[in-house]
Amino acid sequence: MQLNPLTLNDKPVFDKYASLTPTKLSYYAFPALYVWREHFQFYWKLLQDHFCVFAKQGGDFFLPILPMGSPFSYEVAIAALRYCLESNKNPQIARIENVHTEVIPVFRKMGYHIVQKETEYIYGTEKLAKLSGNLYKSKRYSYNTFVRRFPHVRLLPYSVSDLEGCLALYEKWQKSRQEDSDDEIYLTMLDDSQIAHRIGISEAHKLGLVGRIVRIDGEIKAYTFGYPLNTDIFCILFEISDLNINGLSQFIYREYCRELMVKYRWINAMDDSGLDNLKRVKQSYHPTQLVASYNVYENSTNLP
Repeated sequence: MQLNPLTLNDKPVFDKYASLTPTKLSYYAFPALYVWREHFQFYWKLLQDHFCVFAKQGGDFFLPILPMGSPFSYEVAIAALRYCLESNKNPQIARIENVHTEVIPVFRKMGYHIVQKETEYIYGTEKLAKLSGNLYKSKRYSYNTFVRRFPHVRLLPYSVSDLEGCLALYEKWQKSRQEDSDDEIYLTMLDDSQIAHRIGISEAHKLGLVGRIVRIDGEIKAYTFGYPLNTDIFCILFEISDLNINGLSQFIYREYCRELMVKYRWINAMDDSGLDNLKRVKQSYHPTQLVASYNVYENSTNLP
């Protein structure tokens, strides 16, 4: 099978097939994969009018998402997974990631092995914009504290001239996080995330990312970027804020949702990467729905 390298030029055809694939999971969007291009080599192939994405990890392949097309084809998914198994030296790498719940029963019935991967957090956009009621009392307090201190600060559209300021903010944020942790896995995740942020922010307009920043005294102190998954759901891909400014993270999140509320009913804040602190933050905003994603393996001997 001849695979095609996935480039920015392929975004229109990716988007075409993504629009035929109903899902709430954030990774069925071009930006969510592309920002990791320095960690994985991505390829694509059309099989029976389904868009198949392959990721190469070292010398081995896996599928980061299900083949996209309408109607969904188990036959295509199995053929793509079989290609990975036949191509790989390490069969444990071969898998389909980010499989949504609806198709899991059939895979399980066919004898495939299922492992839950992550859980994504879905919120009502209007709830995040209004922060009404006792559930959001502490969030409102933090937001109001920030507004009282910085009454003239506004959410601003990102422009290419803001790139260096955003990257400098990430470095400052990362250093602060590093000082508070000696967890090697977490520290590696911070480095990996820095690369993803750099790619996403530098290619924001080409990727169709909607970016917003907060400036205080002329300096970028917070930024957020996201993308529409479909006509109802908007995904928050990045959000970084100066940890020394109380209420800033609540401010940028709420103001961003106020903008998005006009068009999108739901916010997908993605997963928590298995980090307890991130899990607590996402739970504190009281998600409306938790959406599980799964990995599919051919058999138990291939499980990592």
